[in-house]
Amino acid sequence: MKKAIASDHFKNFRMLSRLKELDGSLYFIVKQANLEDNCYDSDLYQWKDGRTTRLTCTKNISSYEILDGSILFPALREKKDQEAVQDGRPLTVWYRLRPGMGEALEWKRLPYTVQETAFVDEEHFFFTAVWDRQWEELLSRCDGQADQALKQKKENGDFRVFEEIPFWSNGAGDISGVRSRLYYYHEGQVFALSSQNAQIEGLVLSPEKKTLAFCRQEYEGKAPETNELMTLCPEEARRLAEECMTAGTADGTAEDAGDALSPKKDASGDTQKRWYSLCRSHILWEGAVYHSIDFHTDTRAVVTLNRRISHGLNENAGFLLWNPETDETRLIHDGNPWTCSPSEGSDVKMGNIRSDFIFDESGFVMLSTVTDHTPLIHVGYDGSMTEITGRHMVQEVIPAEDGYTVIAMTGMDGNEIYHVARDGSFTPLSSFNSHLSREYEVIAPREFTFINENGLEITGFVIPPAGMEEGKKYPAILDIHGGPKTVYGPHFFHEMQYWANEGFAVLFTNPTGGDGRGNDFMDIRGKYGTADYRDLMLFVDEAVARFDFLDDSRLGVTGGSYGGFMTNWIIGHTDRFRAAASQRSISSWLSFSNTTDIGYFFNADQSGVTAWEDHEKLWELSPLKYASQVTTPTLFLHSDEDTRCWMAEGIQMFYALKNFGVPSRLVLFHKENHDLSRSGRPKSRIRRNEEILRWMKKYL
Repeated sequence: MKKAIASDHFKNFRMLSRLKELDGSLYFIVKQANLEDNCYDSDLYQWKDGRTTRLTCTKNISSYEILDGSILFPALREKKDQEAVQDGRPLTVWYRLRPGMGEALEWKRLPYTVQETAFVDEEHFFFTAVWDRQWEELLSRCDGQADQALKQKKENGDFRVFEEIPFWSNGAGDISGVRSRLYYYHEGQVFALSSQNAQIEGLVLSPEKKTLAFCRQEYEGKAPETNELMTLCPEEARRLAEECMTAGTADGTAEDAGDALSPKKDASGDTQKRWYSLCRSHILWEGAVYHSIDFHTDTRAVVTLNRRISHGLNENAGFLLWNPETDETRLIHDGNPWTCSPSEGSDVKMGNIRSDFIFDESGFVMLSTVTDHTPLIHVGYDGSMTEITGRHMVQEVIPAEDGYTVIAMTGMDGNEIYHVARDGSFTPLSSFNSHLSREYEVIAPREFTFINENGLEITGFVIPPAGMEEGKKYPAILDIHGGPKTVYGPHFFHEMQYWANEGFAVLFTNPTGGDGRGNDFMDIRGKYGTADYRDLMLFVDEAVARFDFLDDSRLGVTGGSYGGFMTNWIIGHTDRFRAAASQRSISSWLSFSNTTDIGYFFNADQSGVTAWEDHEKLWELSPLKYASQVTTPTLFLHSDEDTRCWMAEGIQMFYALKNFGVPSRLVLFHKENHDLSRSGRPKSRIRRNEEILRWMKKYL
């Protein structure tokens, strides 16, 4: 007899990520929930000749690089290093692991919180690191004495200073005056290459390491909605570094990287201007948002960008073929209908980690979202798009000699490593999670299609309850995805399987506004709660009509983020549902626009107006306006560090329902953010699952 799936079943999954290859071996990170310590353990693994080996036991490996046959990874193994970081000191310690040669040894340590790296070689590399204006000002007042600055910071008490928007970011905390700054490491010296106001992301080196490309935002007070595409020549950086060191002008421009706790000096003056002059800005498309750069050769690259022609922030990214030396460009594809990133959801996988494009002579292979799944597709330089792998959830891909190696979810299994032949067939290489679908009561969704009001065929999914008896009717929960530009697919989702194992049917679909079907289908700007609402209601009608085990008098609804918005909207526009659970929601566009990390630009883009242009329209589009019409008992779940949908959104809706006498409950999770359901601390995730289930059982 198979075991029932419980609220903590996600702890059984091992989530794989950061797949790389070296000398016939595969390397990757395995992450798993640790309920005892209420955290996640992650370590580096190797696969070779069918055998999997764990290489580290630090339990906190989140990234690594392969350089000259060695594996480099950051970790804090020594107690003094852990205490230094806990005290607020910036520090990164790298270790080097030579495959087959024993334990990893310390390689380098830098007095920076390093984020991205791009290695020319071991003694010459670029990196980005956190730069905090408030900390630097405090350090300056203390004459560069870090110990004194830390002491003064503690003595001053707890307070927060905001001088910019966004002033916080989901998962990153307060970011006012904080930047990701670009640096160059040269034989023990570190040089600042970007200004204090520049935010640098997406470092990538060309194959022959002649060009470093990256994206930059330069701002004070308010972050722009667009960015710049930048390049610099590593050889020029090396020459300037050698010139500065030889001439003795490194003081004030370079930093000694040897002492991790030494005070840092900032570069300034004419020498610093010479460093800035290394960077070259490229305008390939006016007003674009650049996402990534993938090099085929040093003179041929593909730039992924949102051209923002007609569909705003959520417009599918297009592809430009670009020569970095001449700036010649050609539009390969406008991104329609398939997007350039995976957006299918699951709560038992790592967050999306972008894979590099895999080039051939006719184009490149990448991940995409197609209708309701995440395949590999081939994009031709002639603009053609061909699906390779079919209805799987591919999460990462690297080239293999006769095809591809991927991390993917197939069927109702958790993620594994597979070899994918060029014809798209899958051969499993690992077995971390495949046993779970054999040992536990996993129920595959049943599918059907329906035609919406615009004549489009949409797929709906229904998971029957476990142990379903013929002729008996069961309560059902409608689960609405976030985004709105994401999708649900036919793969394992823990929360849905948990509800099904507890006697509920689960309904889910991808209404208008979702991903994988092109820009026109996705575009619900200024129309939230219209065509998407009607799609969802029609889907429920069709499901009830087709499956006689669904009890139309016992329906519940839930969803998070955009799904939380829609839950709030639904209960204000129909009394069809007997229970609701609104998660990390939006209740008022008026408050959302001036409190959240993305509100000042996302709100105007998605609603079409600002509060100063047409506050009445924003109020019309806000679920809070219709709270007086709600009769549905509603549970609100929110996190006090959710800056994407600030907790005021859930609090307002709860307050209103209580005011109007509607049964309601608010659960605020402390020290959790917008990603609670996917990467929150294990005990918080369990409590969330159990809160939803208890509420649905009480009213359904």
